[in-house]
Amino acid sequence: MAFRKKDTIFRVTGLPASQSDEELKEALKAIIDENVAAEEQSMLTFSVAIVPSCYESEEKAALVEFYGGVPGFLPKQTASPIDDWQAEMDDTDISFDQHFFGFTQMYAPKPNSPVTADIIAITGLDKHAYGSWRGKGNLGRMWLRDFLRKDMPCCRTMIYGYNSRLSTHGVDTIMDYGRGLMEELKKVRNTDELRRRPLFFIAYDFGGIILAHCLVKAVQADKDDHPNMASLYRATYGMLLFGVPHKGLAVDDIQKMVAAEASHSRTTLLEQIRSKSDLLAFQLVDFKNLIRDRKVVSFFEMGQTRQLEFDSENRRWRRTGKFVTVVDADSALLQLPDSMEDKIPLNADHSTMVKFNHRNDRGYTSAQAALKQFELDATSVVAARFLQPGLEPSLMVPYQRDSAFTDRENAVMKIRDKIKHSVLQNHSRGALVGLGSLDKDV
Repeated sequence: MAFRKKDTIFRVTGLPASQSDEELKEALKAIIDENVAAEEQSMLTFSVAIVPSCYESEEKAALVEFYGGVPGFLPKQTASPIDDWQAEMDDTDISFDQHFFGFTQMYAPKPNSPVTADIIAITGLDKHAYGSWRGKGNLGRMWLRDFLRKDMPCCRTMIYGYNSRLSTHGVDTIMDYGRGLMEELKKVRNTDELRRRPLFFIAYDFGGIILAHCLVKAVQADKDDHPNMASLYRATYGMLLFGVPHKGLAVDDIQKMVAAEASHSRTTLLEQIRSKSDLLAFQLVDFKNLIRDRKVVSFFEMGQTRQLEFDSENRRWRRTGKFVTVVDADSALLQLPDSMEDKIPLNADHSTMVKFNHRNDRGYTSAQAALKQFELDATSVVAARFLQPGLEPSLMVPYQRDSAFTDRENAVMKIRDKIKHSVLQNHSRGALVGLGSLDKDV
């Protein structure tokens, strides 16, 4: 059996929180050993990490890493990217998946300490919720899990996954992805305490477009009808934006790939996010207006990426084409004043700009410093926002008359006297002279 060289991670959901972490590890080991084929056992090893569930306090989740290959009983992401595999654990059904859709917590916050903030990382178009953030070094570090566990131990750090695989036939639009994120946010921030907890977003690529859509909708939400949505904007303190195509991205090669199949369902989405998209232009205006008092750090790529080309010999699309900048600085930056937006260039291409191999990576040290500052300042700022009453629209705007104002009452009285006098005559004519656009009715 041919194994993958790199270890592969699966998520397990539905684990009962009533059992200890060690009991759950032993139970998972027994399930895996029971289903692994005999010829795989000598080549396959794995590790299990138990983490809290983002959704249910009565449940836990697990991150299972396989070394030396993936056991045959589990679905392979390349063949079936959205499939799950179910098993029984006593009287509970659990699920193994590799897609990581929805929210997944990366580690348990520091015990006996208050949780200071929620950190939510949103991946990009045709990206993997976990793999996007994983370094390409020999240790395969995933910085949101391996580094932030030490550097941000009091935060609940979560990744968000959604199906934007170009190989699948989804008809999702920006609005649909935004609705999906908002629906999942309701579930993981479903108490008043959670809704008031500071939020730090880390958005990569198309994930930033989804985030912008959600925040625009959150500002418009009525706090009585939609408390979860309305609280989202108040709770958001800061965001790290990595290669977010605010003005669109270069999708020419991707469009060629999907065009190879007639009437591909992803065509509409690609039109929405292409360079100079009208839809993105309108959203950008709203987004820039609403985040002026939020902390924004924008990272942009200095390296170029090869375009996709079709390999006719192997019948596959590969990145062997010419070098292009997927998201240039003009699109990746909000162009806000430096006091509102930190602008940080990264010596990486669009794919590797969010893959940090070690804690001394310059990209990571910049991201970590920003998150540390967010954590230091956010608690008091966000708490004050929730103490402020909502602004109610007023139909009456109070004003004070300008002392230099010249009214028209005297002129109107003269005109009326003239008209009264003229009606006693058989015929009279008059001319009313005034500046253009002024109201000359009497």
